[in-house]
Amino acid sequence: MSAEATGNTQYSKTRLGLILAALVFYMVVEGFGMFKLIPMQDAITGYFGVNEGAYGFLATANNYLIILCSVPMGYLMRKYTCRWTFPLGFTLATLGTIIQILTIIYPLFVVGRVIEGAGLGFISMAGHSLILNLVQEKRKGLWASIMVVCMVLPQVLISKIGSSLLEKSGLTFQIIFGIIGAMYVLAMIAWILIVPSSLMAHGIASAQKATKEQTRRVYKNPDVWLTSIAISCFTLVSTVFNVYVIRFLMLKGMERSAAASAYSWATIIGLFAMLFSGILADKLGTKRKILIVAFVTCAVSLVSLALLPVNLVFIYVILYGSAPRSIVGLTNASAGDLAEVPSDIPIVNSLKNMILQAVNVLGGIGLGYLIQFQGYAFTAYVLAGFCILGAICWILVKRVK
Repeated sequence: MSAEATGNTQYSKTRLGLILAALVFYMVVEGFGMFKLIPMQDAITGYFGVNEGAYGFLATANNYLIILCSVPMGYLMRKYTCRWTFPLGFTLATLGTIIQILTIIYPLFVVGRVIEGAGLGFISMAGHSLILNLVQEKRKGLWASIMVVCMVLPQVLISKIGSSLLEKSGLTFQIIFGIIGAMYVLAMIAWILIVPSSLMAHGIASAQKATKEQTRRVYKNPDVWLTSIAISCFTLVSTVFNVYVIRFLMLKGMERSAAASAYSWATIIGLFAMLFSGILADKLGTKRKILIVAFVTCAVSLVSLALLPVNLVFIYVILYGSAPRSIVGLTNASAGDLAEVPSDIPIVNSLKNMILQAVNVLGGIGLGYLIQFQGYAFTAYVLAGFCILGAICWILVKRVK
């Protein structure tokens, strides 16, 4: 890892390279846990005998505990070393996974996902906070996007491989969950072995210490709230609604394998779009304008998914796979602009995450019932409206260029 890529100078290039490599692996493993439900919906609903409305509770279960824990986790990340706070996330994720594997009771299965989701949320907040303090300012857009790519790449693999394992290999979703649980344990051990005990999520190069007044200003900053509302609007699409997209395409006339392939192609295109948007943001010195375009494009993609016949699904694939995929990475990169001092980045991220998860829980449960009673197309139109709201939020943001 070159000095050009890193902004922290206390450790050697080799040590910084190992830390970044461990962080990349960390996010890949998190991605498998985050998106593991996508190809498992029919298997889970069939096993427990539940409908879309009840499944909506599971689809949003990873957000429940994070609503209460996000802000305390932010302070935990700011106070304690990454050597032990990061593995805490994987410990919770592993515990939740064990519960999901062993239970035959649906409410307890949802509880397991709640616990796993708390761990995954902690991992995400810690990782995105740390990366902004390890790399140089002119590389933050790119590295924030790389982090999202690492988390989303498993979405492609789990969509393709997961469906194949369920249909052709005869594996149960419990076995696949067990494989992911083993990855949690491996990532936790690797992190403890590689990461030095002095590393903090807000960086070690800065001697600045946030005052209580500076922390209060995080909560008073309207741009933090605007960006949090915007990303919440998008994650209703990217995290909640995307769980249903494969089934929606099947109802429009596609075979399961073809629907999973179309969905994964949108993600494959998105992997390149994420990296390109990060490079473009760093080069042009703007994240806000790119994000406005991304939200509008996302709205158009949802309208095309609902309105156009299934033989034109490639339009949705291209639209959703392009500009909208920049939203998460560039929003995460903006935390450095919103925080007054580096040590406040975890607090900015924790507040954003709390709002995001609260919206996702309420919206996700409502989305399941909205689909059940009004249909997939109507739900897509509603979410397109939320994307326009996200664009408006970014138009109003002042602190981010």
